[in-house]
Amino acid sequence: LLAFARWARQQSDGGAGDVSLSVTMAVAAAVVQPRGGTVRETLARNVAMRNSPGSRLLKKLATLVDPKQRLLLALERRTLADPRVKRIVAVSRYVTRQVGVHYNVEESRVELIPNASVMPAADAAQRAAWRKAVRDGFAVPEGSVVFLFAAQNPRLKGFGTLMHATRLLIDQGHKPVVLLAGEYGYSHQDWIAELGIRHAVRIVGQTRQMPRLFAAADVTVLPSYYDPSSKVVIESLMMGVPAISTAFNGASDFIDVSEGVQRGRVIADPGSASELAEAMASLCDAGKRAACVAAIGEGLASELSMSRHVDRLERVLHDAVSPVSAPD
Repeated sequence: LLAFARWARQQSDGGAGDVSLSVTMAVAAAVVQPRGGTVRETLARNVAMRNSPGSRLLKKLATLVDPKQRLLLALERRTLADPRVKRIVAVSRYVTRQVGVHYNVEESRVELIPNASVMPAADAAQRAAWRKAVRDGFAVPEGSVVFLFAAQNPRLKGFGTLMHATRLLIDQGHKPVVLLAGEYGYSHQDWIAELGIRHAVRIVGQTRQMPRLFAAADVTVLPSYYDPSSKVVIESLMMGVPAISTAFNGASDFIDVSEGVQRGRVIADPGSASELAEAMASLCDAGKRAACVAAIGEGLASELSMSRHVDRLERVLHDAVSPVSAPD
């Protein structure tokens, strides 16, 4: 990592291009877009995932002496102090707060360009066909409310909280079905069985059919412990599906928009199964889900499109070009 950072710095210093863009805090550039947020916040949230005060303390101490993490933090500090950095691009307000709180970076140096994605255009008939095929394929009982959870790192994204919340929902008399997309092993399946919720869980596994899963879902749920701006939530909203996430997911900017305008629910504590269950129970109500869908509207997909994101990033890059190398 250190060798790469040095090499990248040399390439940038060589002046081969008009402007440089870095998407990592390990390398300084004219424009830095830390797509993973700050290292300091990542480590803090990793500690927060631990269940007990003792385990959190041990994780914090281990982080302090870990050579890799010490290097990452040192490179991050160096990048943010580097005079060549003219602009920082944040993918969410959460990331803007991170650089402000951890490194006292003034908001005037930060350009907010929300994260984005690309989703296929699908008319009502196509979405209905996808919905039926997925629900029939996974034997979803009539009248069930389908919650979609998709994660490559299930623990970080709140898998444990979701399973406990599902148990609470069932105890309250609701009929949830949870679709799990991602990589799950026997230990996950054993724990689901121990909780007595195997009948309410469908393990999809690794898939490239996310648009079909969104179409099949009533709500996307992602109780993340840390996420600079989750594409899963963004893509769900682009598909017109309400989402539940946490205050530690930058994409929640688009869920809880303003007082009285909600496209789902945002919970404060990723580790609180009761808070998540309350949010899920709220959206088991068809009327409340319909209100969230109405709040999403038709224009949000365009607002969250990758083409819009790239257009805005291109303008920032153009503005960062020095007067000497800028075109006439």
